[in-house]
Amino acid sequence: MSAAWLAGVRHLVFDWNGTLIDDIDLAVASVNRCCARFDAEPVTRERYRREFGFPIAGFYSRLGFDFNRHPFADIVAVYLEHFDAHVARCPIHDGVHELLELAAARGIAVSVLSASQRDVLVRTLEAKRLLDRFQHVVGLGHTHASGKLEEARELQCRLSLPPEDTLFIGDTLHDCEVARQVGWRALLVETGHQDRKRLDEGDAPVCASLSQLLPALAAAGEP
Repeated sequence: MSAAWLAGVRHLVFDWNGTLIDDIDLAVASVNRCCARFDAEPVTRERYRREFGFPIAGFYSRLGFDFNRHPFADIVAVYLEHFDAHVARCPIHDGVHELLELAAARGIAVSVLSASQRDVLVRTLEAKRLLDRFQHVVGLGHTHASGKLEEARELQCRLSLPPEDTLFIGDTLHDCEVARQVGWRALLVETGHQDRKRLDEGDAPVCASLSQLLPALAAAGEP
């Protein structure tokens, strides 16, 4: 990742789950609760990251869930019951605090765009003492798990910036596609919900971690 690639970035939009917060193990445990409840084979962390994607209904279908027997909404409800109750205990990824501090020092505003329900997102950000670091906090107002493209378009309107001045940092191919549709630049990190092999199918640079981005962002702000 070169400093030149970050030239002109005036706003950073972060995905939340898997990008800023390390919630993969909790997600796998929550999926496996669904597997136990709805007669599907349990998944490993490796299979989860290999199969995960949006829309989430397709992900559950690939895992063997039968929506004719068990409605998707019921599966999501079981998942969220466990996940939402425990997500605030998940750690923040290494490099997050340093990256936010560096962005502030460089005069780069930051926001969060997440497919989590907004009330859970806000509550978790408050628990991590991060809420006041973000200009905009955008989550979903429903549990359809269909993605966040419309929310991204609305956020772009609120930013009042040329889309190419915004960098969206996420951990899935869906994040890459959202950025492409809105006109943002995209960067993916391999510490999240999809493995490196999946991420390499996209057309965005991939970093091993957020910490790897720090030197490039620091250099981008130098004369």
